[in-house]
Amino acid sequence: MTRYAEFGVGGSDPGSGLAASGVSGNSSTPGTSGNSSSSSTSGTSSNPGSGLSQSFPGPPPIPGLVDVSFATTTDPAARETADLSGSGTGPGLVPPPGPAPDAPDPGPTEAFARAWATALSAAAATPLGFDHALRVVAPLAEQVVATPDDPDLARKIGVQAAGALIDAHCFQGACVAATVEVMDRHLPPYLRPETRSALRAGLASAFAEGLRERTRAEQSAIHEAVLTAYRAGEARFRTVFRNAALGIVITDKNGQVLEVNPALAEMLGVDAYAARGRTIRNLIDPTEPGEYWRGYNALLAGEQTEAEADTRIKRVDGGMVWTHVRTTAVRDDAGDVALVIALHEDVTERRRATDQLRHQATHDALTGLPNRVRLLDAVEELLRSAGPEDRLGLCFLDLDGFKGVNDTLGHQAGDELLTQIAHRLSAATDPRRHVVARMGGDEFVILFRRTQGPESVFPVIEQVLDAVRQPVLLDGHTVTVTASAGLVERPAAAASATELLRAADITLYWAKSAGKADFALFDEERNAREVHRYALAQALPAALESGEMFLEYQPIVDLAGGRPPMVEALVRWRHPERGLLKPEEFIPVAEETGAIVELGRWVLDRAVHDAASWPDGPAVSVNVAVRQVRDYALVREVDTALAASGLPARRLVLEITETALMDTEDDGLPGPGTLRTIADLGIGIAVDDFGTGYSNLARLRHLPATSLKIDASFIADLGNPEAARFAESVITSLVVLAHAAGMTVTAEGIETADQARRLTALGVDYGQGFYFSRPVPAERIQAVLEGLDAQG
Repeated sequence: MTRYAEFGVGGSDPGSGLAASGVSGNSSTPGTSGNSSSSSTSGTSSNPGSGLSQSFPGPPPIPGLVDVSFATTTDPAARETADLSGSGTGPGLVPPPGPAPDAPDPGPTEAFARAWATALSAAAATPLGFDHALRVVAPLAEQVVATPDDPDLARKIGVQAAGALIDAHCFQGACVAATVEVMDRHLPPYLRPETRSALRAGLASAFAEGLRERTRAEQSAIHEAVLTAYRAGEARFRTVFRNAALGIVITDKNGQVLEVNPALAEMLGVDAYAARGRTIRNLIDPTEPGEYWRGYNALLAGEQTEAEADTRIKRVDGGMVWTHVRTTAVRDDAGDVALVIALHEDVTERRRATDQLRHQATHDALTGLPNRVRLLDAVEELLRSAGPEDRLGLCFLDLDGFKGVNDTLGHQAGDELLTQIAHRLSAATDPRRHVVARMGGDEFVILFRRTQGPESVFPVIEQVLDAVRQPVLLDGHTVTVTASAGLVERPAAAASATELLRAADITLYWAKSAGKADFALFDEERNAREVHRYALAQALPAALESGEMFLEYQPIVDLAGGRPPMVEALVRWRHPERGLLKPEEFIPVAEETGAIVELGRWVLDRAVHDAASWPDGPAVSVNVAVRQVRDYALVREVDTALAASGLPARRLVLEITETALMDTEDDGLPGPGTLRTIADLGIGIAVDDFGTGYSNLARLRHLPATSLKIDASFIADLGNPEAARFAESVITSLVVLAHAAGMTVTAEGIETADQARRLTALGVDYGQGFYFSRPVPAERIQAVLEGLDAQG
């Protein structure tokens, strides 16, 4: 790509191809624990009042981002023209001009740009004045400040920043480190950890690729110069060979060293003259030789004409140097290899800078632990290398009450707590077998390699939880926190990184819901049930609109004889995929999600409409959920349903669970008051499933109830010789209590004639169950009632 200076001087850069392959994930900076405090702004292509508005031609903008053009050049002449010499403490360093005494405080974009330019002008190996550095980074600063919370776009911004640094010849490790440090300090606080990580990943990958391309371009030029000089004659070759900045070694076809130039001799710490006569394998002994020797051997075999590789070479003094090697075979007239010329460029500093960026992109800045990106890489690597019998485990760990530490002691104390917890987790695990990572906030993950079943992991988790609960001294305060953990352990062949994380996260939720400060083990059957419940919760709202819900009615019979006085409306769900669902499958889901309110309203409207179509028919009993009882709108909804259908109030009964009544009364919620208003309208109130709750029986007389329904579990016990006596005692007590309070008693779940007779003898008024009739559609209820009436 071509960059243009402010002065219109252009230059081509063969090494500027920045194909990026960034990684994304949830890495964490000191702010990701929720403890940082900085302001954010939405940037534009210009920053009014900042003096940073630029308009330079350049590369096409990234879709979705502010247009950025780099105000820099690779042309040395243009760089000399660009006022790079200053009067600071050193050549080419111009101190940043301070704002005028009466000038307003700079905005976030200008403050960031100035901080970045100051850091670069101090860190660059080549002279780089503040003004020129400011022109380079000003448009990039706008991009970073206005970074959307989108990892893909953030990664592209990182790629652009890397391109600008390389084009400005700021590719030393100090420049990159300064960029990351300043960028972290000025990132908008609303960015998620994965977005921050993606920004660094884009910077790291593009920086590494850009340097690689630049190295190739530079080496190509020098390589061609060496070969041209070699072919042109001995004198010219000697001049190029001796003065080249890159290390050059020439060997014969057998690997015997013929010449080593001064640059390579200094790089390896050897004497150039003494190196002659040694073999290339004796002179250069890469510690990572695979790619290097494969290319070298391929040259000698005539399989290729050139070879390139990055390799780490051990110096004579024991030190290490990274070099980028480009090797060429020079052939004689017969086509046989005559000489081998290898060019070595010392890329140690660049490698360190790249490694530093890669580490920052894959590790948490606060705790130093691997982040989500590195963890997922470790899991994928483990899965790829695992054998058919190998197992692994993943533990998701979360601190209990971490928010309280932030709220009471401050975010700095919260950061210190996270750091200490990270040290404890690392100390409590074996680094050879386990990987401890921070996912963000107060969430950590432990990867267990080569497990032998869940029981093999339990001792480690218990040790970890015990280490966490040890007191921590924070800002003069002794704080004790606990942790909850979710463990998934399974064969590696049946695992995937994403599924492992999801399963461990779900299990962590189970541990927290069970009381915290402990761990839970993933249960496949429980998870399947919860997945099923979740799917039902998502489908519930649409089921009401699509007509999948319908009502059936079950008679409530007078045990003393006569026509059944009432029917209960029971909702059913004909699911398009799962078939007919029982109420116990979806009613609890509806209550948890809040969909029970809309469902209850639909049942009420449908039931009173059906009952109104039965001339002189029975009353209809409708179940009302606790959320409906707590809603002041229930009275209006009941009144509206009755008015729309024409059903008399005396033919409607609302069934409320015993627990719901007691909860609303204890909480001071509108339940009892609402029900009293409804009862005053002449509507019956039945207490459903009585005997399963925890209410005080003496309080029953204070409820506006007209009927008591005994839970079916007591009726079932009548057929059990061991439990029958207790069941009869309970039923007798409830009958006496209800009748004393002026209420009737209905027994649910009657399935046999013997149960019906014994309940009648115990004084129960009404009965309901399969013995009398199963639930039937509305159009059949009249026929069922007539049949029961005829039976007496």
